[in-house]
Amino acid sequence: IMVNLMGKQVPFTYSDHTVLLDIPNTICINEHVYRLIDEWHLPIFVFPKLQEALRLFFNEQTQIVADETTQLTVQPFIEGQYEIQTLLDQWFNLVQECKIYTHNLERPSDEHIFSNAFQNVLHTGNNYEILLQLEYIYQSEIEDLLKQRDKQIQEFDAKHHREMQEVVSEPTDKYPDVYVRNLAQKHMEDKQSVEGKWNSNITSAKDRQKQQFKERIMQLHEESLVSNSLQTLNGNKIYTRLNIISSSPLSIVIAVPDTTLHERRLETSYTVQLGAQLKSMYNLRLIRCDMLDYCRLKTEKKDNKILFEPQRLQTLMSLYSSSLCGLVLLVPKRIRLTTADIKEEFASVCERSTDFHFPSFEQQLSSIEDCIQKANQARSTASVSLDSNSLTSKQSDTSLEEQNLCSVGDFYVTRHSNLSEVHVVYHLVVNDSALRSSSEITSRHAALFGLRNILKECCKHDITTLTLPLLLTHDMTEEMTIPWVLKRTELVLKCLKGFMMEMATWGVNRCSTIQLVVPKNLLDQTFFQLADLVPTIFRESRTVTLQF
Repeated sequence: IMVNLMGKQVPFTYSDHTVLLDIPNTICINEHVYRLIDEWHLPIFVFPKLQEALRLFFNEQTQIVADETTQLTVQPFIEGQYEIQTLLDQWFNLVQECKIYTHNLERPSDEHIFSNAFQNVLHTGNNYEILLQLEYIYQSEIEDLLKQRDKQIQEFDAKHHREMQEVVSEPTDKYPDVYVRNLAQKHMEDKQSVEGKWNSNITSAKDRQKQQFKERIMQLHEESLVSNSLQTLNGNKIYTRLNIISSSPLSIVIAVPDTTLHERRLETSYTVQLGAQLKSMYNLRLIRCDMLDYCRLKTEKKDNKILFEPQRLQTLMSLYSSSLCGLVLLVPKRIRLTTADIKEEFASVCERSTDFHFPSFEQQLSSIEDCIQKANQARSTASVSLDSNSLTSKQSDTSLEEQNLCSVGDFYVTRHSNLSEVHVVYHLVVNDSALRSSSEITSRHAALFGLRNILKECCKHDITTLTLPLLLTHDMTEEMTIPWVLKRTELVLKCLKGFMMEMATWGVNRCSTIQLVVPKNLLDQTFFQLADLVPTIFRESRTVTLQF
């Protein structure tokens, strides 16, 4: 119940003059005074006395009106017309909701505070050099630990191989099969123990680095706020002093490291138009390279200089922006890592440095695995009929292992801040053997539907640049002839064109730049044929040539 003061007019008398004034008052008292002086033709020196009289009058009359209104409001409760407990419960709920709202409003999350501080620090002065120095130092520490781990594991493997060869070369009566099995089991347990120990040390080092990085960011953020507040008094002296304190003998150079000069990347770009009346412009790039080149950090130390690629700095600056970069990675149905798999290579790339903004790749996979189990259970429940017998038989046929597998066309998303040119990775589940075979796929293939859903998610979450494998495979095999490559490219490009034309109905944002990557071992001649094929499917924007 809200109590509103009832309005009424009350006579106000000053000297021998009287006027009706509204209670409660909604006009400035000084304005009342000037109006009454003008209306009653009073001298201006009565202004202070008239002002005080009006103030006392409004206070007294407002209190009287408030008492009358309160009496009218409380009277129904005195007479028993309303339940007091009901009113108290309503007010209690309102107060609790207000507390929750103000608590959430006044105290943002730690992630939100850190993201704002990171953006402020990165875009202030030369602080990006400090952050890149920290990144290089932390990355070098993790790489040293990884080298030590791999070296010790290789030594264990060599030692175990020698021991096993000695046992196998002896007669069977000297070393029975049980002894050989026990020895192999012991070797496996020793290796797992060593790997677990090193992985624990690496995880601890990454957690420590992550905490130190956040503390350093908050320190630089506070220094930036102090320097901005004092800059008007002391010019740029405070700001310069704070940066000198954080100086280092290592200098940052934004340039292409020498390690990437020998890599020959073929690339061609197109500006295309889609739509008949309402035209949309898109940038297409056909690139021959390794897909993981967009993920690997290419950093090199030369003398006292650290060479960083400019793409790395651009990736950091756009980390919390509305222009994110995504990449499509083709993965098998199983979530867990397997040997000789591109996902294992991607995991090793992520492992080489600490992710300061998001959970590690392993932690994200664990949470994704839980979501997939729930999704598969929902699928199995929805696919069976209402008959209890069929439900029982279906559940008995579904094993625990199958509940952890994805279906072809599914995709899951991981976020990263420690990759070279990528913020978001879409792991598209495919049947690699079927896509590699000589048999052709159709536009109704589940992998193409998954690609469409990925583009739809890009439009929803500010992914403006998407890199995807054009041939739906990451490497070339003997079965992939030139006609097969041309036919697969034509199919994917036509499907992609249809998906891009649907973007106008998916939301305001759209993925304006799409990079089409073909395997790095594709022949030059085949690449040029693909480059000529793109303009036959997409209409390029016309250029105007001025002749003088």
